[in-house]
Amino acid sequence: MDIQPQYSIKTNGKEIADILKERLVEIKVSLKTGLQSDTCYVRFDNLDSAPIQEPKATDTIEVALGYKSESSDKNGKLSPLGLFEVGEYSVTGPVRSLELFGNKVLWHTALKAPQQKSWPKDPKTPQKLGDLVSEIASNHGLDPKVGPEFTSVELPHIEQNESDMQLLSKLAEQYDAIFKVTYDKLIFMARGTGKSLSGKALPEIKLDVRQLLSWQFLQNAYREVGEVKAYFYDMNEAKRKQVKIGGGKPSTVLAYVYANEAYATQAAKAKQRRLNRAAKSIRAKIIGDPSISAGTVVKIVNTQTKVDGKWFVSEVDHCINSEGFTSFLLCEQLAS
Repeated sequence: MDIQPQYSIKTNGKEIADILKERLVEIKVSLKTGLQSDTCYVRFDNLDSAPIQEPKATDTIEVALGYKSESSDKNGKLSPLGLFEVGEYSVTGPVRSLELFGNKVLWHTALKAPQQKSWPKDPKTPQKLGDLVSEIASNHGLDPKVGPEFTSVELPHIEQNESDMQLLSKLAEQYDAIFKVTYDKLIFMARGTGKSLSGKALPEIKLDVRQLLSWQFLQNAYREVGEVKAYFYDMNEAKRKQVKIGGGKPSTVLAYVYANEAYATQAAKAKQRRLNRAAKSIRAKIIGDPSISAGTVVKIVNTQTKVDGKWFVSEVDHCINSEGFTSFLLCEQLAS
């Protein structure tokens, strides 16, 4: 079977892979859950006799990866991995090369500009988390995608003195959620559940030991937590009170003082889930599979080790270079 890697690279919508095929040194796409931006890296051999035109700040790169098929035209189906802005480039020597660095999040947009706002505007109307996310998304021309478990969550009064990106990042951490901007969508959904935004189980990708080039299982006892404590302010008694989630040692205490018992309890539960889920992780290098994205659930079989089982992919790097096409996975436990 012919499994020769194949790729498409478009700059400003124009295909350049065929033109610069013999000069491509490496292409890598990094996909992540959470706020960290998806990125791409492309390196070309920049011959002195025929230098490649240097990019402009407004240029874009669109990348798709896959394999050549056994069809007569030898063209296989490619998986699109994203549209990126060229945020940075470098020209190196004496071995001349042109390196392009693409960033998927538009960091220069108003999402990171400081804002001053009260949530909710009307103190008599409870502020729903889903409505807050949707309003911020629409303000920036983004399509809101909010997980069903968050749409009706009531928030305490918020005086915003930070960017929308910082506010949503804090809320995502408090509620153990993924906050991400991708393909003109603002996503706010539960982390590590193996479920889609609609609540349905995501399709699993099965990885047999023969597809794994190397793997590492890591259990980090320092991340495990038995008890999580959080504090809230009781307005009726005018004093600070404590809530506890879990039991045993080690114990951790949240620094923030929450508005009421319900919010403190929610934050403590989210912190406990997040720490215990991250206590077990795996790193794996596999034969390149562009269908695996951040948020995918993989089922690893036949290693006869603790690696066997279902894992949530928190990060994946897809790379084509002189070694061929490989994917590097960073996975954590599925949320219970």
